[in-house]
Amino acid sequence: MALFCSSCLGQQMALLNAPEPAAGSSSSLMAAGEPVLPSSLAGASGSAIMPVARRPVAEGREGLAPTDWALLGAGATLRFLDYKSTVKAMSDPANFREVELPNALVHCRPGLGAFEASTVVGNYYAYRFFVEHRHRKLARWGQAINLAAVGWTVGRNYYELNEYWPRQNTLRTATGQQ
Repeated sequence: MALFCSSCLGQQMALLNAPEPAAGSSSSLMAAGEPVLPSSLAGASGSAIMPVARRPVAEGREGLAPTDWALLGAGATLRFLDYKSTVKAMSDPANFREVELPNALVHCRPGLGAFEASTVVGNYYAYRFFVEHRHRKLARWGQAINLAAVGWTVGRNYYELNEYWPRQNTLRTATGQQ
C-alpha cells in the first residue's frame, strides 16, 4: 500500500514539475503519444480548453420485475403447501410414508419448516444471482421447472390425502340423516 501511494505521489510531482511545451507543439506531442497538459491547450485568447474526463457509466443492479416476484411468490406458496401436506400425511404413519426426504427430517416439524424456509431463501438468492448477471430468461425457466416439480409433488400429496385420509362426514346429523 505504501509503495502504491509513493508511486502515485511521484507521478503527480513529476507532472507538476514538468516543463510546459510550446504553444505550437501540442499536435506533435499528441502524435508522439505524450500527454497534453491543460496549459498547452490554451488558445490565442489565453483561455484554456479543458477536456472533460468521462467515467464509464456504472451498470446498475437489475431489479426484479413483477413477473419475477410472482414466480418467487408462487414458489414460496408451494413450499408452504408442501410443508402442510407433509405434516398432515406424517400424522398418520400407518397409511402414509415419505418418499423423498429423510424420515428424521420429516418427523421433526421445526426441522422440516427450517428446510422448507431455507429452500425458499436459496431459491430467491439463486434467482437474483441469475437476474443480476443478465440471465433473466434462464432464471425464469429454472423457476418454472422448480414450480412444476414442487407443484406435482404437492398435488400428489393432496391427492393421496384426499383419497385415503380416514375422514368423518360432517354433514350427518346426530340421527344419521343427511
